[in-house]
Amino acid sequence: MAELLVVDDKANIRKVLKIILEKEGHTVQTASSARQALSKALARDLDVIISDIRMDDMDGNELFHLLRSRGRNIPFIFITAFATVRGAVSAIKEGAVEYLSKPLDYGLLKRTIAALVEQKSQPAASKEEAVLVGTSPAMKALTERIRTVGASSSTVLIIGESGSGKELVARQIHFLSERKDNPFVPVNCSALSMSLLESELFGYERGAFTGAEKQKKGIFEFADGGSLFLDEVSEIDPVIQVKLLRVLQERCFTRVGGTKPVKVDVRLIAATNRRLEELIERGQFRRDLYYRLNVIPIRVPPLREHLQDLPELVGYFSTRICARERLAQPSVSTGFVERLSSYSWPGNIRELENLVERILVLYRPAGLEAHHVDTELAATGSSVSHSMSERDRIVSALRLTQGNKTEAAKVLDLPRRTLYNKIERFEIKQEEYSTV
Repeated sequence: MAELLVVDDKANIRKVLKIILEKEGHTVQTASSARQALSKALARDLDVIISDIRMDDMDGNELFHLLRSRGRNIPFIFITAFATVRGAVSAIKEGAVEYLSKPLDYGLLKRTIAALVEQKSQPAASKEEAVLVGTSPAMKALTERIRTVGASSSTVLIIGESGSGKELVARQIHFLSERKDNPFVPVNCSALSMSLLESELFGYERGAFTGAEKQKKGIFEFADGGSLFLDEVSEIDPVIQVKLLRVLQERCFTRVGGTKPVKVDVRLIAATNRRLEELIERGQFRRDLYYRLNVIPIRVPPLREHLQDLPELVGYFSTRICARERLAQPSVSTGFVERLSSYSWPGNIRELENLVERILVLYRPAGLEAHHVDTELAATGSSVSHSMSERDRIVSALRLTQGNKTEAAKVLDLPRRTLYNKIERFEIKQEEYSTV
């Protein structure tokens, strides 16, 4: 049986889930807040975390990313009353994470836990930290640049669209370097609030703020000797940008509330899906920090620029998913690949992987055919216009929350700053969602 942690700010939900899951033979711990859960998860060897998303102190997504940045890749099951969250799975799925909507189907919850526990109990496969698939000219050029950069200790800035594989590139750079036996620590900067990101990156001293009962080391110290990957670096607040610049210049920093410099040896790899030059012109990103980060730039091509790699990518994802789900390996028809080639792939390789997984799990086909692509893209609205569907969801959320962007971000399960960026990118005007 498994060791579980249930995280919810409602006592009745914690009590009911504890009773139900203990009857299944599991050991169940509970936490009334994400901060309490973070402490318990770091102190115990947990098999699965069942967590609410919306909580007062910090949300479930932040808890997930904080644990991941500490090297604790614990399978998560998110439970939420907001059905729109299910549509965000492909965007933030970075591990064994599942979403279940309230009111909970307890039978489905039990089966999901059993599947995650069984998956964790399987013998570890060979490491897949850095597998770049494709032999197109674009991928060959990327692979060669990574190989050259990996041997150095230079700071790297990875530029590419969401879902194009920026973290995969960062991992390969790390595992090709002399630091490969030391930590690789990924941090999604857009997933954490400013105050939380600062204390997590740099740590804090006892008494630095309410609740800081003892000194805590930050992620920079955890990554000492290894590589720190800052994804969505464009979302870092200017206040934290100053401290980050100091680390790059002096290889030291001070904890929140502290005065003593802490020295670290960390290779910084940053990534962004935005044009930092434009943010500099708007005063949203420091020019001096940009030059410190952009020592060696690496551009990751979007999938639409290397569609000739589709057969290899489909084969790779299909083999991996079928092995994990214990499915028979299907054949791949020419029509299937041709249909994939006619799509623009706004979600890039991540979207392709999710599509292949959906088709394999839902249909369990003997062969992958063109109609599978048509059916699944139509079901998500992607065959018409992925971008317009996303824009419509944002407008609907703003209408639902009467223009309250903080609440709309929660409904959409997006960091608030990311929502602001999308409102700007899609040129959404107030009159489109105003009820006045």
